[in-house]
Amino acid sequence: MRIRIGVIPAAGRGKRLSELPLLRILPKSMLPIIDKPILEYVLENLKKLGTEVVYIIVGYKKDAIKEYFKNVYLDLEINYIEQKELKGIAHAISLTEKYISEPFAVILGDDFTIARTLQNFIKTFQKRNAWVVEGVVKEPNIEVLKRTCSVIIEKGTQRIIDIVEKPKKPISNLRGIGIYIFDPIIFDFIKQTPISPKSNEIEITDTIRLVAQAGRAYCAWLKGINININTYSDLLHAIMVELRRRQKFKGWCK
Repeated sequence: MRIRIGVIPAAGRGKRLSELPLLRILPKSMLPIIDKPILEYVLENLKKLGTEVVYIIVGYKKDAIKEYFKNVYLDLEINYIEQKELKGIAHAISLTEKYISEPFAVILGDDFTIARTLQNFIKTFQKRNAWVVEGVVKEPNIEVLKRTCSVIIEKGTQRIIDIVEKPKKPISNLRGIGIYIFDPIIFDFIKQTPISPKSNEIEITDTIRLVAQAGRAYCAWLKGINININTYSDLLHAIMVELRRRQKFKGWCK
């Protein structure tokens, strides 16, 4: 099985990185990690899943994204959908509903993941007859969990029992990451998802929690490195990780 369609929510401004002068001219997803924008690493990971068609959800400084990828990745069909109001990741994903009628992948536009393969995500999706598969890692830093999300899974099955967005008190040391595989039924669950009182947005974590309550949400362990780039420290960490990777494992991810 291949995941032919990919979606990248990339409409955000990057408020927590607002001190960076580059964000005056670029959206967060176009911040460089050495010689490539974050968004290019995201596209490379979608290609590992077999993706052929990509929908990038754009907003702030959208022309910078379109211009950069105009003559890049010509083997991918890249389409752009504008999110005119920032109503959350789940809302961004919902904008693709009329174009998608098969399982699809979503990777957030600020996700930096280094992994040899993501095929275990597809295997879990097939084996468990899942409606949602979300990547999960063990997170030792409680402050990172507080600004991302915390997950409880059922031992032996990988079934997600509970998941909480930006918890004040994390429910576990497991962090959900910005890589997902969805059945198209997710669009129905997005419609049922209430606006979060924390963010005043429709959070995809809250949608996944609804699917978990229906017993059809699962996790896939990421075999690699994941950084959700929310802060300047996250960006520097990603740059250092990529520098070390290139120095020690030249050509490793090709």
